[in-house]
Amino acid sequence: MENWGFHPIESSTWRDKISKELGASNHELLYSNNVENIKIDIATKTYKAKYNTTSNNNFPTITKNSVYIDVFNEEEANTIALYCLNYGANALFFSVRKKDVNWVKLLKDIELAYIHSWIQVDSKLQYETLLSSVNLNEIPNITIFGPIDNFNNTNINSFHFQQIGAPAYVEISYILNELNHHLINRKKSEIEQSSLVFTLGLDGNYFLDMAKIRAAKYLVNELLQAYQVKPGRLEFHAHVGWSNKSLKDADSNLLRQTTEVMAAYSSNVDAIFNNPSKKYSNKGTSLTDWRLSLNILNLLTEESYFSRVTNPMDGSFIFTQLVDQVIDSSWELFTSHQELSLVEFNQILHEKTTFARTEKLKMFSNKTSIKIGINAYTSKENLTEFEWVEVPMFDGKPYLIFEKEL
Repeated sequence: MENWGFHPIESSTWRDKISKELGASNHELLYSNNVENIKIDIATKTYKAKYNTTSNNNFPTITKNSVYIDVFNEEEANTIALYCLNYGANALFFSVRKKDVNWVKLLKDIELAYIHSWIQVDSKLQYETLLSSVNLNEIPNITIFGPIDNFNNTNINSFHFQQIGAPAYVEISYILNELNHHLINRKKSEIEQSSLVFTLGLDGNYFLDMAKIRAAKYLVNELLQAYQVKPGRLEFHAHVGWSNKSLKDADSNLLRQTTEVMAAYSSNVDAIFNNPSKKYSNKGTSLTDWRLSLNILNLLTEESYFSRVTNPMDGSFIFTQLVDQVIDSSWELFTSHQELSLVEFNQILHEKTTFARTEKLKMFSNKTSIKIGINAYTSKENLTEFEWVEVPMFDGKPYLIFEKEL
């Protein structure tokens, strides 16, 4: 390229130039986050990955445009399911929230044989009534979870931990510990004939969300290899939550949901649940809210072709550092306490989550952490008719929703 008048620049020269432009403030070249236990060199031009995480992301994943429905009323849940299927959803997750379920009403007109579905039951009775209502042999893509003795499908769900304020490495450590106990207590043959689903939360930190999912996929596969077991079906799901959502500034929610869904798509997850942001408002969720949430997934799939891109972050030095550090922090926390019982281990995670939650609230209060439309750049056209009502509890804490803290 000599004849083009171009000469490559040495990395040291490039860094010196940046340092001078920053007034020799070299700390500006580093990014640190004490809550997430992260410190990376954002100006690096060379970095060799410590872990081969690309092997879990190099193959296209058909990400399902999924809908998560809490079933309190069968007819209402059925209406939402059919509406969402008509507006682009191709997978349904039913979480049963009542003792007696009329499965015929709930599943009326839903062609389960042509979509993917998951059903979370709470009792053996619910499962038996489901079997009496549906011929599971005619439904190839259905997964049922529940507290049933001979029922081996497992959903290890860290979304609730993330929603109460847990940092990424704590969320992944929770998954690893739950998986470890599952592998210890189940026969290899049972695991190899069952489904194993991991559910993670998204909180709007675009690069960290992607790094967390990639780190979780890598470490889960490492643990499965250590036990030399391969589940019949292995899936990773991502949920868009409510921590950073605003009832006063609905337009900003759509932007937040879009970046969160983009992060999940770029991480090759099997299902994305873009939960409507008004779910825990005083007016609840309308069908229009479901349509708007689904259209984000539809647009990214049909118009932006996110579903056709595999491993888009590969080769990024900054992202690779981020993934490596999340892996190191998660693995260190898990292995240093892996001999503890589930209760004892979760107590440690509880303490770390409490610290992270407190720090996040401090940063939100002093505006070190900016939430557009909530603590900065607020709209003069606030939707004052919407208010947050009671939100879910996990581990003795309510979901962390920043707007509720104002």
